[in-house]
Amino acid sequence: MNEKIYCRIRRVRAVLLTFFLTAAVVLTDAQNIREKEYEKTEIIYCIGDSITYGSGLEDEERLTKSYPAQLGIRLGPRYLIFNYGVRGATLQDLSRKSYRNMGYLNVIEAQSPDVVIIMLGTNDSKQKYWDAERYEEQYLALIDELHNLPGHPYLYLMAPPEAFPAEEGEILYGINNDVIGGEIRNLVPDIAERSGCGTLDLYALTQDHPEYFVDGIHPTEEGYALIAQMVADQIRADRNAGVW
Repeated sequence: MNEKIYCRIRRVRAVLLTFFLTAAVVLTDAQNIREKEYEKTEIIYCIGDSITYGSGLEDEERLTKSYPAQLGIRLGPRYLIFNYGVRGATLQDLSRKSYRNMGYLNVIEAQSPDVVIIMLGTNDSKQKYWDAERYEEQYLALIDELHNLPGHPYLYLMAPPEAFPAEEGEILYGINNDVIGGEIRNLVPDIAERSGCGTLDLYALTQDHPEYFVDGIHPTEEGYALIAQMVADQIRADRNAGVW
């Protein structure tokens, strides 16, 4: 074969090989981009009282170190986390800060969260509010209301953390740890099982650890980080298992 023709054929082969290799890379990149574009962002709402809100932290710290904020950092950009905690909120409708009567549920109903995390009960433990039967009944009503949202979000119910005496020797704000540890902690998983919700036991996480709290009620930055990690681990495990 003429050497000029042979060299020309080799050059054509090289050009074609380069073309096909480049095309393969481009198609792979395009596929990866499409997969990222269509990867669904999961929206998570955290509702609760001052522990969800992030009390115990400075205002500027709350935006990055409350448990919902740290949860978002741990789960990454695929998840959008919204903090709907309200200081002093109760589950039961006896107080002026009953969560169901404060308008936040109207906001949630107008949107479509994939997951709602509920932690209400610390303020309900106060003697002037506590009634186990009413707490259970109104928790189930709240769950029904959230389950019937258009997006039918998956719910996690969190048993509140242990409450500890402050430096003065008494638990602040009239909160009763005997109720939290002896009744609410047992009611929450039972309600979750009956209503098809997930459950998280913050009492077990914080039991015998007063150092996790700044005043016996509201966590330190470390305490909030531990809560966030526990929630993140459960969400990842359940999402990978197809629970929701």
